[in-house]
Amino acid sequence: MKKLFTFSAVVFYMMMNAQYCTPAFQYGADSNMITNVSLGSINNASPSQSGSTQAYENFTTLSTDVQAGNTYQISVKGPSSTFPSDVVVYIDFNRNNSFDDAGESFYIGRLGAANPFNALTITKDISIPANVTAGVTRMRVLKNTNTAAYSNPNAPNSISTSCDTGLRAGQTEDYALNILAANLSTSEVVKKSSVKISPNPTSGTVNIKMEEALESYEIYSLSGQKLDEGKSAPVQMESLSPGTYLIKIYTRDKKTVTEKIIKK
Repeated sequence: MKKLFTFSAVVFYMMMNAQYCTPAFQYGADSNMITNVSLGSINNASPSQSGSTQAYENFTTLSTDVQAGNTYQISVKGPSSTFPSDVVVYIDFNRNNSFDDAGESFYIGRLGAANPFNALTITKDISIPANVTAGVTRMRVLKNTNTAAYSNPNAPNSISTSCDTGLRAGQTEDYALNILAANLSTSEVVKKSSVKISPNPTSGTVNIKMEEALESYEIYSLSGQKLDEGKSAPVQMESLSPGTYLIKIYTRDKKTVTEKIIKK
């Protein structure tokens, strides 16, 4: 049985070497850098010293789990020397090495002018689409000074795309997100009494007996991560660790049944 792991050396290599664009700043990152990004288990402080900060920093070795269908709070901290700074977060949900598809950008807000020692923080919620495919992808945090916002608090966002080459001053940081499948809802259970899973608990093979014809099945952890799938019974669970799992069964007449399986 094929088993999927959250991260592997191969996945990290692909993430770190994927061909993503990098935006360009006229004045670089000095005094306008990103000094902290916080999302889930990511809480990354980066340099704030003038003269030592790069306009682009690759932090894709840092990752956090997020679940499809859930909302998460992201916080971004950083100075903005004279002019306020816009912050946009991009997530490549469809993994096509582009952040500019519909639904992949989030305007986080505007940081007020402050020096590195008094850098401000902005916070906003980000929603992960319920239908996004589970797996590892890239997140970009992009910060840029907005000269128009100096005299007009209602000035439009100064960042047009994740590959903007006309930015004034700021920084770009990339991270990794591990997207987990959406939680299975009890509302998905249809004609539960017509399905029999045996033996349950099991130490290995599981049989599925049902009135309808089996189309396919998927095995999930309780956190919503898909671990295996197949199109015929019996279901092999020998390689799974002891614990409780969910089996999602699809019938040929388009019904769905979700049951718990206990692996001894």
